[in-house]
Amino acid sequence: MRVFNLFFKIAKSKLPSGLIYVIVFFAICFPISQAGSSQLSFKETELKIAVFDEDGSAESKSLVEHIAKNNEIKDIKNDPKLILDAMYYEQIDYTLTIKKGYGERISDTDKDAVKEPLFETYHLHDSYATAMMEQYLDEYVRMVRSYVAGGNDTAGAIKKTQERIDKKAEVSFAEFDSGQVKDENYPDDFSFVFRYMPYVLISVLINVLCPVLLVMRKKDQRYRMNCSSTNMKSFTGQVFAGSTVLVLAIWLLFMIGAMVMYGGIFRGTNCWIAVLNSFIFGLISAALAILIASFSPSENVVSMITQCVGLGMCFLCGVFVPQTMLSEGVLKAAKFLPAYWYEKVNDILSGNQSGTMGDVWMGMLIEVGFLVALILVTAFVSMQRPQGSTLKIRKKSAA
Repeated sequence: MRVFNLFFKIAKSKLPSGLIYVIVFFAICFPISQAGSSQLSFKETELKIAVFDEDGSAESKSLVEHIAKNNEIKDIKNDPKLILDAMYYEQIDYTLTIKKGYGERISDTDKDAVKEPLFETYHLHDSYATAMMEQYLDEYVRMVRSYVAGGNDTAGAIKKTQERIDKKAEVSFAEFDSGQVKDENYPDDFSFVFRYMPYVLISVLINVLCPVLLVMRKKDQRYRMNCSSTNMKSFTGQVFAGSTVLVLAIWLLFMIGAMVMYGGIFRGTNCWIAVLNSFIFGLISAALAILIASFSPSENVVSMITQCVGLGMCFLCGVFVPQTMLSEGVLKAAKFLPAYWYEKVNDILSGNQSGTMGDVWMGMLIEVGFLVALILVTAFVSMQRPQGSTLKIRKKSAA
């Protein structure tokens, strides 16, 4: 079993590149599975803001009232130490100081006046909410000055600006409900774990298995094998055994992680069919890695191929974007890729697409067809690209 042991020594050195995908996958999936994937309402983020109005004009008071509509105004003494403590303990998120002369300068469109800041702001941490507040203040001032430049007085410009900003965008949520009775044991907030699995299986198996096979297929390695007592059949068998164990270990790692997120052993027929579906796609990913290795690319090229194949297939086939949101033209092209049928099966099992169990088994049968096709293509390529020849031993009769 020397070749088998060598296989895993090489695989051990290649595992870190694949583990990155595993860690990121579980780091994203675990919080979502615990929180649930359904969202029934939308609410804008509110900031806890301390406002210090040094101007005290009608224009500055109007701005403060408008800010208070979507944020919480906190009353705090204008003391830098107190403000810093309040921010540290998250009692306030943002401080806004309206400078003296704001009421007069808000309507001034002179170039030199525009350059002078009207506010002083302070916050500890950058976030989308604080960035939105900065954008809101800039937009507010620009719109008021634009209306003034258009012939409106200051009060009219402020009123029109606030009306324009107060217009709300309509937010709607897409529902992917096929109308089928959903399996309680395979809910939506868990089915997405299997939905994203094609990308991580492709990425991990190609990044780990392919480099190992490239090392095993090197000419120097073949020459050393020819000089040893290990014959070709034994070498091939041990490499195949090592590849099988590695693929099963990686797939089982994902299944154990999925069980942890599920809360125990899978329950219900749909869950176990999804497990079988992922196993078939794991074999497809392994066959794809072997096919890539048969062309003997460099490791840098392997990394590039991983991203192209993984991202391209997942975007086209409905991994990152649900199939119900893809156009008919994209779906027709995606039918020539195995990930399309994997996602179709998963969506039927989760109730997000209409279909019967016959459609589920047919989809998995088509995946098996892709697996057989990849194996045949790999065998053909390997026959056309021999990796060195067996050493010939010449016999010479004694004199």
